[in-house]
Amino acid sequence: SESLQQEAGVLRAVQSTRASGLDSVPRVVAFERLGGHPMLLETAIPGIHMKPGVVRRDPDGCIALALDWLVALRQLAPTPADEGWYERLVTRPLDDFAHAFPLEEAERRLLDETAALIESLRAVVLHLSVEHGDLSHPNLLIRPQGGLGVVDWELAQVDGLGASDLFFFLSYVAFSRENANQTGQFEAAFQRAFFGRDAWAVPHVLAYAARTGLPRDQLAPLFILTWARYTTRLVQRLQAGEDGPAPVGADLAAFLRANRYYALWRHSLAHADQLGWLLT
Repeated sequence: SESLQQEAGVLRAVQSTRASGLDSVPRVVAFERLGGHPMLLETAIPGIHMKPGVVRRDPDGCIALALDWLVALRQLAPTPADEGWYERLVTRPLDDFAHAFPLEEAERRLLDETAALIESLRAVVLHLSVEHGDLSHPNLLIRPQGGLGVVDWELAQVDGLGASDLFFFLSYVAFSRENANQTGQFEAAFQRAFFGRDAWAVPHVLAYAARTGLPRDQLAPLFILTWARYTTRLVQRLQAGEDGPAPVGADLAAFLRANRYYALWRHSLAHADQLGWLLT
């Protein structure tokens, strides 16, 4: 119920800015309760799914579509960050994770190192924007008239961190290019995309930053925060409770420690000084 309400709210907010020309997201037709159950009815977005095989055949074309869409999304209604943005988007999710997860020494170090590396964001003039939260297959469509269509907005936030969608999408491209879903080589694909002087995703990251006015010194902390937030939100979704996530049991903890995005969080911290845009 909450996720459907969240999706309806974000889509209505995007819908209210149609004058901007962004017509690639569903319109809310109705959001009601029927027989005690929530019902969300949206318009359809025609197109073909941007599956991993489609990405492998034309990665640059797929990235160009996504980059144009992300820039347009950020320009819809970028708002100066409110006073409580850091607490809402950073501190609270990490604190909820710390309280719910059966922390081992590795997780305590992970949280401490993350807090230290993203601390610089507290003092910056940050502009928030609509954040989809899961910009990968099967939520991406290549529309018949050209351009990207995006569905499934249940994880979206109106006042979120738009750069996270860019990093998440480029990681999806990295996995698709190397068929990591079949081989399990997620970290290797991630490494080649973002780290070192030859990282192929770096020009796309810098192009996004230039087109949206995102300062280059914010890229590294936002990159690390992307994986920290995605992992902690997994806990929130799987263990949702009225006062935050319920305590995580041993089986779920083992599942999360084996999750690819938990691994990307660890990898991004371990190699933060090797991010490609820091070396150019």
